[in-house]
Amino acid sequence: MSLKDTIRGAREEASASGNPFERSSSTDQEAQGQGASSTKRAGARRSVARAKPSREAAAGVRVVSSNGKQKNSKENMTKEERKAERKAERELEDRRYSLTQAYMNEDEEYKQARKRWWIFLGVGMGLVVVAFTLYGIVNQQGTSVHPAIPFLAMGTMACSYIAIIGGLIYDWVKIRPLRKKVEKRVASMSDKRVKTTLNQKAREQAEEEERSKRKRKK
Repeated sequence: MSLKDTIRGAREEASASGNPFERSSSTDQEAQGQGASSTKRAGARRSVARAKPSREAAAGVRVVSSNGKQKNSKENMTKEERKAERKAERELEDRRYSLTQAYMNEDEEYKQARKRWWIFLGVGMGLVVVAFTLYGIVNQQGTSVHPAIPFLAMGTMACSYIAIIGGLIYDWVKIRPLRKKVEKRVASMSDKRVKTTLNQKAREQAEEEERSKRKRKK
């Protein structure tokens, strides 16, 4: 068999069975078309899902705080509910302040420190009055005033400033730590314990006043 006969036979066989490369190409195109259509359908489903509006929280939904307690959202509260909540918060703050004052009044160290602070303040204010009185004398007498009075007025005013500033420093260094200590103690107490302790303090004070009245009657 010649070369021409061999080539002719190969062509006839290829034409009878079809071009395998053309089938492969068409198969790839069909697969790509199916993949594109599935991708479009998936994208359409995601778009539809994203287009759905999210549900808003209903008015009765409770918000859970970080400490695990549930409370109504302030945005959903009525005006009366907000007013009642503010009133309850003020009452709680007043109770805590009253209990803090009660503890500090029982602390002897705090009471002594307050007395010293009032001494600083009283001396400073008294010296201010003396200094203004001396300045008034200087203004009335003019040049005929004694030369020592203006210097005495300035010295008195300087001493008043020293006493008042000293009182402020004493309050910051001595009284403030005592006050912060008591405030921290009250802040660590629960609302129920604050109320119970404050009621107990009130009963003790009433009993003490009653005993004092009885002693005065005797």
